[in-house]
Amino acid sequence: MAPQKDTYLLLDVAGVDMALPMTAVAEILPVTRFERQAPWPKVLAGFMNLRGRPLAVIDLARVMNPQREPSKPDLYSHVIRLGEAHGGLALLIDRAKDAEVMADDFTEVDDDASANGVICGNLLILGRLTPLIDVDRLLLTEEELRVAEIAETLRTRLEASVDGEP
Repeated sequence: MAPQKDTYLLLDVAGVDMALPMTAVAEILPVTRFERQAPWPKVLAGFMNLRGRPLAVIDLARVMNPQREPSKPDLYSHVIRLGEAHGGLALLIDRAKDAEVMADDFTEVDDDASANGVICGNLLILGRLTPLIDVDRLLLTEEELRVAEIAETLRTRLEASVDGEP
């Protein structure tokens, strides 16, 4: 059960409000250019060069629905960098709507009712049920390994470059 005193970041993901624990959020970033190549995992939007280091950006809408077309970031899109405890990943979302939001109640969700296994429950926020994202279940083990392998390759490339650009 989610503690009542926790705070959350309210997100817009493909037109649906979702919540992310503030304890998982390192920073909210504007969208920049992504390095993207096939055959990377479908849920991977690409990599950002963040202060000379590759940052894996996961397309959260595609995690929820793998059949969905890749997200097309716009002026209002954000990248949410997760803390190092969560693999140093980032999430591409349509919009960060509100930070430090508190919930009035929490209800667990059965795994078979969870959007691709990522939603662990529903929070009651401002009178509306809001799905709560479990950041530890964002990627399958195989996806985690592949993303880490790609990140290491890009990190090596960045370190070898003269100007820090991939």
